[in-house]
Amino acid sequence: MNEPPDADRAAFEEEARELRQMFVSARQADLARLGVAIAAGDFATVHAVGHVFRGSGATFGFPEASRLGVQLEEAAGRADGPSVRALADALAACLAPAP
Repeated sequence: MNEPPDADRAAFEEEARELRQMFVSARQADLARLGVAIAAGDFATVHAVGHVFRGSGATFGFPEASRLGVQLEEAAGRADGPSVRALADALAACLAPAP
């Protein structure tokens, strides 16, 4: 199998890094929306945010965010506030930059 030229690889890696940054930025906004929804007991919005994470996390290199999104949807469906709060914290940690 032929390897792409170094310049192509570097350009691809830079574009992938930028897309991951855009993903994290958008999901940070979703986490803020999630916090408001949790405070209001708005489990429909919690479910919707979970669905976004479920569907997009793995695509952008965050498979744990997808897994947590599934769990968030399920917890929202049960109106399980304590689990929703714990999962929101786990999602925030999942998106936090590595130290």
